[in-house]
Amino acid sequence: MNHEIDATPGQFPEPPSNPEGGAPDPVNATLPSALSTRSWFARYRRLLIPAAGLVVVGAAAAAALVLVLTPRTSVEKMVPASVDVYAVANLDPSVSQKMNLLRAVHRFPDTSTDQKLAQQLDTALKDSGITFTGDIQPWLGAQVALAARIPQGNAEVPVALFVVSRDDAKAMAALTKLRAGSQGQKYRWHDTAYGGITITVGSPTTSTTPTSGALKAGAYAIVDHVVVIASSEALVHEIIDADQGRSARLTDSADYKATLSKLPADRLALAYVNGQSMISRLKTQLTTPLAASLAGIKGLGDAEAFQGAALALSARQDGIVADATVRLNAGKLSASTRDALAHAGHADSVIGWIPSSSDGFFAFASLNRTIQSALDQAGPDPSVRQATDSVGLTGPQGILQHLTGDFAVEAELDRSVFPSGAVMLGTDDATRMRSFFNGILGLAAEGQAGRPTNTTYRGVSITTMAIPGIATQDHFLPAFAVLDGMGVLASTPTELKAIIDAHKDHTAIGKDATYGAAAKASISNPASVFYLDLAKIVKAIETAPAGSVVQGLHLKTTGNLTPLRAFILTSDSSPDGMVERFVVILQ
Repeated sequence: MNHEIDATPGQFPEPPSNPEGGAPDPVNATLPSALSTRSWFARYRRLLIPAAGLVVVGAAAAAALVLVLTPRTSVEKMVPASVDVYAVANLDPSVSQKMNLLRAVHRFPDTSTDQKLAQQLDTALKDSGITFTGDIQPWLGAQVALAARIPQGNAEVPVALFVVSRDDAKAMAALTKLRAGSQGQKYRWHDTAYGGITITVGSPTTSTTPTSGALKAGAYAIVDHVVVIASSEALVHEIIDADQGRSARLTDSADYKATLSKLPADRLALAYVNGQSMISRLKTQLTTPLAASLAGIKGLGDAEAFQGAALALSARQDGIVADATVRLNAGKLSASTRDALAHAGHADSVIGWIPSSSDGFFAFASLNRTIQSALDQAGPDPSVRQATDSVGLTGPQGILQHLTGDFAVEAELDRSVFPSGAVMLGTDDATRMRSFFNGILGLAAEGQAGRPTNTTYRGVSITTMAIPGIATQDHFLPAFAVLDGMGVLASTPTELKAIIDAHKDHTAIGKDATYGAAAKASISNPASVFYLDLAKIVKAIETAPAGSVVQGLHLKTTGNLTPLRAFILTSDSSPDGMVERFVVILQ
């Protein structure tokens, strides 16, 4: 009897029962199931085998990606905790960082290909006796780093260069070639040993010392697959001790970890400054009897709150980003500085006044607190108070107490000789602000200012005042107005009207596509913004007529400026520190 077996799951026939009513035959009972399993695999094997292959390939790709994204730490573990400044470049970053960096670098004519980039490095080393492509690139590993320490007194700066090696023999050959070059021959070389590591020490020869005062002793070694070139043998000893676990490492420092915790982990490069150590060494040098008597230094003020700073460089699809952080000890700040940092505000409101035609601006939202903090730091110096009173900043009629904090300065380059621009100050007293502007222009004219003229534009009273001695009044004719809680002092009435239009028509620079792209890559709701429309500035300079103040910059043949689109720096703060982000947007 022929039984057809349907391989569809759930449709297998029931095994035949024992006709004699006994226990089922175990062999015959399992036969249909086995047959059905083989038939199901036979039917779907064409799908299962490729699917299994894809799973294996996917797992391998994921593992490779994890390995690529894993940071290299061969340099960090040998940097002594005693260094004050440390910087490291990751030459083998994550896949995304590598792709974004190459995309950015290749947009510039001089580095449009890897070959051109290598040629630039060869040119930089042309006087050293070695080349990048022939002597360094064959062994260059994943990291290059630099560490330095602030010296005591007039001593030389202890500094060390770290270069990861992926071929120690080739690295040593390059060092030997460098030693045999024209510069290396000015030194006497000998080998010593420390911690099982051979150290080559060089000191200026007797014949070169009198005529080459800049030559200093140095040493190099290969430590745990890292080429170390240091300013002294003693510093190499410190590095070996850190690498072999006999002394503290910078990466184990709580201050180092706390400072870097606010920076992105996926980065191309990192720079770190040990604030406490630097301030301590600076105080030692500045508080000597001679320095104190000459400069009258009693302390470092808010600088003593400096704990540390770091900067991380990374790449985006449309440009380059640098994130910076500064750690502060809030308990060591003056009350006014702590208040300014805690109430930094947001620059968005004053940016809403800047016309889209502007090529650049600087805006922040705590001018009043910043000025007060600076005055407190200056102390009871009568000359400072006299100067601020004379310009109408402080005193019974001073404007300081009537500033809301909003501040901006903007500028625009055109084909004229003089760039145009304006200053914006938030105020709660329009009368005091007009008086302040009148006083500022009077000081600028040294008391010889012409009679002010008043006009009205879109319901706003504009005061214009000529400055004697300036012939180009069409390009510089100061004008000011106060409206809606903002005082505006512009270089020309035309510029002032553009600001009024931007405010009333809601057509400020926030609507500009280039600024929008830069702001999107920046800190959200920043306390301050510094912005440059690089593409517009370069174009204005390239097309500037003869006699223009910018025509002499000779940028018409500088093709490396063409890829630049915009630059923006945004920042924010709190009593325990500040954060900043630098962004360069490329075309």
